[in-house]
Amino acid sequence: MSIKSLLSIVEPRPFMNEYQITFFVDDPAANSHVAQPLSRLAKKFKSTIRIINITQNRTADLSKSVAMLQVGLLRGDLCQITAVGIDAELACFVLKDVIAEHYDMVGSQVNHEFSKDLIQRMPQICPPCDIKWHHAKAQTQLTKFECLKGLAHLVYPEDPDELILAFIKREERSSTCVSPGIALPHVMFESTQDLSIAVIVSDDPIDWASRIGEVHVAIALVLPTKPQREHIVAATNLTRNLLHDQVNERLQKTRSSVDLQALLMYISSRLL
Repeated sequence: MSIKSLLSIVEPRPFMNEYQITFFVDDPAANSHVAQPLSRLAKKFKSTIRIINITQNRTADLSKSVAMLQVGLLRGDLCQITAVGIDAELACFVLKDVIAEHYDMVGSQVNHEFSKDLIQRMPQICPPCDIKWHHAKAQTQLTKFECLKGLAHLVYPEDPDELILAFIKREERSSTCVSPGIALPHVMFESTQDLSIAVIVSDDPIDWASRIGEVHVAIALVLPTKPQREHIVAATNLTRNLLHDQVNERLQKTRSSVDLQALLMYISSRLL
């Protein structure tokens, strides 16, 4: 089976019927203006609706009047509103209007694929160096080897065999599953001068031969053999932040590839 039939660069992926609105806080003064309207709207839906401050690792039931106070939104915080239930998609559609009026929504005016559009529109979340971003959605059950092969094709499509071999040799030393559901195959690669991050998401679990468990999100981190200081800083930020439970969960449940790229950019730009 060809790699193109295994992967498709499309969005979104259904995952536990959760829908999200991802946004940044520019002006914390807006919190007092939206607290009551958001609470009233959240009560109108049957779905469970929560607000998550990813930066501060806080979460609250949005239907409660004190929700905005509980999550303590500050300038620069990355947040999500999540909805789970039979009317979750409708709930997010309605709540978007309020969020868009007072905060900086990630998905607006950006296409659905990983691209530089998001970097240009939201420079405040840019990592300390240029990163080549790649993304694909698994369309069938993948083995670990097929996933590594797909990541190599995303990063270095001209001649992926050498990169595939580098990934395999790294896995032979120890599994790169870093937390439940997340794998981080990482190598230094002679044929690149840039830092590349490639992501494959899979609804079906991938057996990663790890005691930690199976994988739903594989994030390949490929550095040049002589990385710049900025490359190392971005890679270190990403690696350490993947150990946070809240980040782990958000990476696996975020449906939109634009939102997923924003989250990866954010956790590559700073330590949470």
